[in-house]
Amino acid sequence: RSADDLRLSLYRAGNADDGRLRFKLFRYGAPIALSEALPMMENMGLRVLSEHPYEMALGGASRIFIQDFEVQSLPGVVVDTGNVRDAFQSAFERTWRGEAESDSFNRLILSAQMDWRQVAMLRGYCKYLLQTGVPFSQTYMEEALNRYPKIARQLAELFEAKFDPANGERTARVGAASAALRQMLDGVARLD
Repeated sequence: RSADDLRLSLYRAGNADDGRLRFKLFRYGAPIALSEALPMMENMGLRVLSEHPYEMALGGASRIFIQDFEVQSLPGVVVDTGNVRDAFQSAFERTWRGEAESDSFNRLILSAQMDWRQVAMLRGYCKYLLQTGVPFSQTYMEEALNRYPKIARQLAELFEAKFDPANGERTARVGAASAALRQMLDGVARLD
């Protein structure tokens, strides 16, 4: 056991219909500083309503810290904890460990039901476009994809259809993903 050990639990408490969720962090040795945890949760599309810290003595100087957060999803985002729990928990841990970035692209984990790798791929495309001199900022691109989470998810599916080495039906999957993406783009008010 070390302070690097981290366990997480995202769940809906009771039958909360107002978007309220619970997110628990379990850590050996020391709690995670609120100044670290809150920005990550907010970048992942959660409003932090309250935190209840607990400390459990294991004997001697050993302790486990439990941080129980009451959180709420952003307006318009319905969180199906059964479908996003693992992806959210993995993304939070990767971000906390410094293996993934903490920015508003991470809201797609809840709103588009994407995993941290899919989000990292979209972030990578954004950074590439910035290097090519595209006139839009990263913040603008984050907002655009978060405004259309289904399109963001479809972009990830198109990428996977094109580049997944295990994809034996590449042509059919790419065609279907491209057609679905074009249809979704027809519903976008401003194509910039």
